[in-house]
Amino acid sequence: MRSSFGILATALTLILLLAPVCAQQNASRAIPAFPRPTGFPDPALRVTWSRGEDAPPMMVRVGPNSFEPMYRRSGNGYVPARAAGYRIAISSCPSIPPRGDPRTRMIDLAAAEWAYFGLPVLDMAVEPSAIVPRVPQPDGVVEIISPGRNASIGSRVLRQAPRLGLMEDDAAVQGTIAGYWAATGNEEAMRVQSIVNYGWHEAGWAMPWSAAFISWLACEAGLSTAQFQRSGGHIDYVRAAVRARDGQDSSQLYVAYDLAESTPAAGDLLCTARGDATFASIADVRSGNSDSNALHCDLVVKTDTDRRRLYAIGGNVNHAVTLSVIATDAKGRPLTDQDIVGAHRWFAVLKPRSGGKVAHDLDGTPTVQTLYRDYARYAGSRRAPPPLPLQGRGTSTPAKASSP
Repeated sequence: MRSSFGILATALTLILLLAPVCAQQNASRAIPAFPRPTGFPDPALRVTWSRGEDAPPMMVRVGPNSFEPMYRRSGNGYVPARAAGYRIAISSCPSIPPRGDPRTRMIDLAAAEWAYFGLPVLDMAVEPSAIVPRVPQPDGVVEIISPGRNASIGSRVLRQAPRLGLMEDDAAVQGTIAGYWAATGNEEAMRVQSIVNYGWHEAGWAMPWSAAFISWLACEAGLSTAQFQRSGGHIDYVRAAVRARDGQDSSQLYVAYDLAESTPAAGDLLCTARGDATFASIADVRSGNSDSNALHCDLVVKTDTDRRRLYAIGGNVNHAVTLSVIATDAKGRPLTDQDIVGAHRWFAVLKPRSGGKVAHDLDGTPTVQTLYRDYARYAGSRRAPPPLPLQGRGTSTPAKASSP
């Protein structure tokens, strides 16, 4: 089977070769991105764009569930201030009948969105040496470039610069992100965004949308609200998974485990504390023992214990749907900030109650299979050596490269 590193190399090579052909139209930057496979849902169809008199009046929150309208001067009086923005058009789930196991479906959906954003990659794995050179001086070690100015994560300098794709302030994905929010059934983020855009055109999303992305995956995978608590905050479905662990909710698909209890596998959700949150275990979630409820979870799409790597796709990572490369120990458990200075504070893994393995991981998704096929055709047409074969979907034998 082709290695995970080979998948990334093939994908990134394809970007460079086919960039003029695959660049999304109307994007504010020339970022190559790829259409979703046939039969995959388009999140942007979940929302509608309202402007002018069709746009709702802007409301300002003045208390819990209490809003007051905003006004602007018009002639000798005042009229409600209206800001163009998105509103929910479709809230039902799923929008397209799903096929197969929900976990596999979520991996397929995540891969499609990752490609739509241009295949951005964030490599957080450990390398033996830093990219920033250090020169010994009589009084100690002097860093030539300050880590704080060199794409750092916390106090750790990135060993490999991230490959960026479309970001949340690009016009091509504005409706897509709004569609993720629509799956939560709550227009609050869209309301806030319309106010932000009213004063700052093409601003990025004011509210973090990573939990909305996970909620959209669950929605389009066919999970009901009883099976997965869709929300704009990760804490809500993580708490639901903890209740499932405690035997208080038998309908939830995901069950929470501490990182030391269970090794992440494709189809699981891997969660970390962020910001001021101090969660270090599911017991902390159960008791509310944290300075804040800020969390982030990614969908695990592939594991590679031989290379000590784990691959996960998440929303709002570097302001995009991004594939993160995460270092693990020999057993496949992610290394945390206890192991690497500046690493994420991974503390929980949410595993499906059904157990077992998914039908395929990232390698077998329609998106990656299509990218591989197109690259094989491109290489063949130029008499270049064909890429090594990927494992075929649902099979144990390598798939043959397509003819040019």
